[in-house]
Amino acid sequence: MRTGDLIPKKTPGMIRTKGRCTAFALFWLLALSARAQLYVGVEAGGNKNYLITGNASESFTNYQHMTGLSGGIPVLYQVTDWFAIQADPSYIQKNYKIVRTGFFTGVYQETRNAYIQLPLMAQFSFGGHELRGFVNLGMYGAYWISSRVKGVEANILNTVDTAYTTVNPTSVLGENYGYSYNEKYQFNSTKDNRLEFGAIAGAGISYELRETYRFFIEGRYTRSLTDQQKQYETNQTPRYNDNFGLSIGCLFSLKNLRRGAQ
Repeated sequence: MRTGDLIPKKTPGMIRTKGRCTAFALFWLLALSARAQLYVGVEAGGNKNYLITGNASESFTNYQHMTGLSGGIPVLYQVTDWFAIQADPSYIQKNYKIVRTGFFTGVYQETRNAYIQLPLMAQFSFGGHELRGFVNLGMYGAYWISSRVKGVEANILNTVDTAYTTVNPTSVLGENYGYSYNEKYQFNSTKDNRLEFGAIAGAGISYELRETYRFFIEGRYTRSLTDQQKQYETNQTPRYNDNFGLSIGCLFSLKNLRRGAQ
């Protein structure tokens, strides 16, 4: 038996079926592209960020949330009435605060971190023609561009700078005057992981005006899946950003803007 005899030959019926499937796929893609619209816009908002870490080894230490700002240029490709793909290049602050307690009350540090972030999300929407609800799900990548630290420490290294008010002071700032600082943080290439990747989820409502302007408000949750630190020592405690944000913005349909300008 020849090898070629084992290969099934294409019949006319098979060829016609394949042709119909190809034609249907092309027709479906053309129909989608005809209905699809590209939107570009602006957005701004605020957020509350938590640094998630274990501090069992840090006695008298609390990590607290801080608020921050965000702004971006969302780009949305509306594939169907209910499904879209959205990218959202943005600037976002992810701040947090460390507060000492007990004998160290009064000592603290605020850390203000700025990131350039790029989420890529699938958007599912529902509702009427003008007023609609939507849900965003996706992933993001971010780059830590800058950081600033502000706080108060006890000036324990200055032997002549004492602040004794009693024989037995009740706090570290009762032993030494506090030293205040407010400075740019210098990144450490050994310790700091400036690339961040994580998951993102959001929900909101939008209102479309004249099929051209889409105003929206959205609540968004982002969770880092990568440590803020590199693996530079053993038994290292990881640190993750946990961020809750609220933003408002407006998207513009490029197709209908051009149509209205003509």
